[in-house]
Amino acid sequence: MAIVVAVLAISIMTCVGCGTAASRASGPVAGGPAVIVVRDAANGKAVSARAGDRIELILSSSYWHVTGSSAPGVLRQDGPATLLSRPDSCPAIPGLGCIPLRADFTALTDGQAVITASRSACGEALGCKPDQTRFTVIVVVRELALPKGLAAMPLFSQASLSRVV
Repeated sequence: MAIVVAVLAISIMTCVGCGTAASRASGPVAGGPAVIVVRDAANGKAVSARAGDRIELILSSSYWHVTGSSAPGVLRQDGPATLLSRPDSCPAIPGLGCIPLRADFTALTDGQAVITASRSACGEALGCKPDQTRFTVIVVVRELALPKGLAAMPLFSQASLSRVV
């Protein structure tokens, strides 16, 4: 039995990051709400979250317009999108659009929601290619249910389940 539990635990730990498109930072208490950072590379992908988790959408251009969540009862947008500080890699030249945009969301309950954003320009007087005009990420909100007996065993901590992609 111990071998089966160990193999199951290792399988869970190695698969937790599979197919993800975001990084996860644990909350202040192990097993508490997490902050999941979603960036440009997540376009067209899915992200898993639990109720209470915060999703930080950070897109690398100020030209993006975040439309919001397709299911506000599942994933709520927490205020309007805001511009972040100008990164060192972004020269102070008007029209570059290289100031990141951030929108925050909170996962509320089990379900699925799509976060969308769009843009028509990729720089001043620079149109986007068709595949650069739309950003979508699917957020699947659910609880992580472990098999009976496994949840009570101290095989790994929530911190070891964190993933960075």
